[in-house]
This record gives sequence, C-alpha cells and structure tokens, in this order.
Amino acid sequence: MIHEFDTVIYPFKIWITISSNLNEITEMFFDGETKKEFSFINTDNYEAMVLPVIKKENREIGIVICFKKHKYMRVKQISHESYHAAKYLFEHIGADIDPHEPFEYAVGFIADCCDKVRRYKQAK
Repeated sequence: MIHEFDTVIYPFKIWITISSNLNEITEMFFDGETKKEFSFINTDNYEAMVLPVIKKENREIGIVICFKKHKYMRVKQISHESYHAAKYLFEHIGADIDPHEPFEYAVGFIADCCDKVRRYKQAK
C-alpha cells in the first residue's frame, strides 16, 4: 500500500510505503531524474530510500519514501529520509535551504507523514 500526502502549498506530492517489493513503485511511477522506467541495481542492503518520481497516471511530481520493513521506521531513519525528501522538494521548487526555517518546517511535515504511516501500520 502506498500512502499519498499533499504538501498543499507546493506542487509536490509525498508517497510513503512499507515494502520490500519495489514492483508497486515501478508500476506507479517513473524515475523522477531520468523520466524513464526505474532500474534498481542493488536494493538488498537498504532500510529505507527516497526516490524522486513522476506518477505515471497523471504526471504528478514528488518523492516516494520506501521503508523496507515497519521495524525500520525508527525516529533516526524517519528523520534521515525526511531530510533527503525535503532536499528533493526544495530542489524541485528552486528554493534555497537558507533561510532555514521553511526547509525545517518541510522536514517536520514529511517526518509527520512518515509517522502517520508508521502508526497506521501499527494499528492494523
């Protein structure tokens, strides 16, 4: 299951999934950097990853944060991936990380989205 979040003030979506099967990502999205199909090389050793993407269905731009397993959704990992995701967001909109406050709010927003997915999975 891929959870979708709207950043509201930016033209950018956030999708979060907990899965070791990357087929769902390749079926729904193009690689946001090459604008082509994904070609994953070695994904055996990751706990989580952030991928810039374009949704195939409607060309929406954003990122996918993929946690390999629920147990990897620790504060440290969520913070790390949220920072990467916020960097992709700011690159996409052409904004500088300085002044820091807007960037830090974006990191917090993305981390909160990850936490919502973590808690949703726990509740099931």
